[in-house]
Amino acid sequence: MKELTTEKACIALGYFDSMHLGHRELIRVADEYAKEHGLNCAVATFSNNAYKVFNFEGKQVYTFAERCKLLDGMCDFILPMRFDTRLKNFTAEHFLDVLMSKHDVRAVVCGYDYSFGNGAQGDAQFLKTYCDERGIDCIIAPKYEKNGVRISTTAVKDALSKGDIERANEYLGAPFMLCGKVVHGRGAGRMFDIPTANLKFGSGKMVPSAGVYGTVCVIDGKEYTSATNVGGRPTFGMTKPVVETMIKDFNDNIYDKDITLYFYKYLRPVTKFDTPVELSKQVHKDIEWQL
Repeated sequence: MKELTTEKACIALGYFDSMHLGHRELIRVADEYAKEHGLNCAVATFSNNAYKVFNFEGKQVYTFAERCKLLDGMCDFILPMRFDTRLKNFTAEHFLDVLMSKHDVRAVVCGYDYSFGNGAQGDAQFLKTYCDERGIDCIIAPKYEKNGVRISTTAVKDALSKGDIERANEYLGAPFMLCGKVVHGRGAGRMFDIPTANLKFGSGKMVPSAGVYGTVCVIDGKEYTSATNVGGRPTFGMTKPVVETMIKDFNDNIYDKDITLYFYKYLRPVTKFDTPVELSKQVHKDIEWQL
């Protein structure tokens, strides 16, 4: 994604941590406004894990790189902001002053519950008043609900933490995605006669709770059916949680490659089998999952 510099823009403001349906609607509104007024649509989002600045243990549903991947095609530019102690201590007005001085902002779009500035002193109404005084259009998107449920990052995280991938995907508006690099594992794929990829990714990335999931693995732009184990490997006496995916109808060497997993379906809990042979039989069943 291209980064916003001097272009005339309508900016969607928020964290956009999970890129859920409410976020997507807000970005759609910004993009529609931008097109109608001859502007570029830009999405502002933090380039780091903002939770850490508050000493929270919170993890991001999507990393900055994953958000950029998702935003491709949804907007013209991205406006990365690093959330650090300095930015955290900005007053609401100073934050907006800095934003407006660095970019040619003609309009902004935010959610009804948007907050910013030290101590969250700024809100959507503060932003609108600030913009009205400067001749900048401000659109406040209303609460987004689906089937009577307010769609939020908290709701997405709750679903993921319970392994309810179908509900998480419903709120996200797309299958939950995980991008990672393939690293050497325990070589179980040779035992199962199924190519197995162990994924390495940032510690600040959230993953679904322990379980085996029906996934689709994208390698070099091509999709493969896969089954992914999230958690330990009790059959082998290993408790350290990993993300390990077994790929159907694939036999290339992909060590050190970046691949993308899309989670579609919860298949079963992580289980300790009496023998590796029994586990192998189950894994062969797992990769035959269907939507």
